[in-house]
Parts: sequence; structure tokens; C-alpha cells
Amino acid sequence: MAYLSTVKDASTNEIVAYHVSDRLTLDIATKTIQKLIHHHKGTLHPEAFIHSDQGSHYTSPKYQALLKKHGLGQSMS
Repeated sequence: MAYLSTVKDASTNEIVAYHVSDRLTLDIATKTIQKLIHHHKGTLHPEAFIHSDQGSHYTSPKYQALLKKHGLGQSMS
């Protein structure tokens, strides 16, 4: 079993960051964001935000702090 976490650009539909894990833990979400920052730090729009569902990974204070630290807004459906 493998789990895939992705960040897709809503304008281009391009996958801009992803992480694959054999466990469904908070790390799958935080590592995806860390990869996004590492590979796209200079090219992210200043008003960029991450949209997700309301799962425990995305409502976690650790995840939310990571987004805030890097100036990413958050939206949940």
C-alpha cells in the first residue's frame, strides 16, 4: 500500500509538489508542503493558498503553523 499527497496548481492543473509514503501520518502532508517550498519558494504567488478537505492532517496545528511560517493561506472545504 502506498499513499500519495499532492499539491496541484489550480490555474495550470500541474502537480507542483508530491510525496509518497507507506503510512498515512501527518508527515505525508507536511513533507509535501516542505517540498513545495523547497522547489518553488521564489515562484509562489504572494497570495497563494492551499485548499484541502477538513481531514486531521490539514487541521493539525503543526500543519497550519507550517503554512503560516511560509506565508501560505489555507482554505478547507
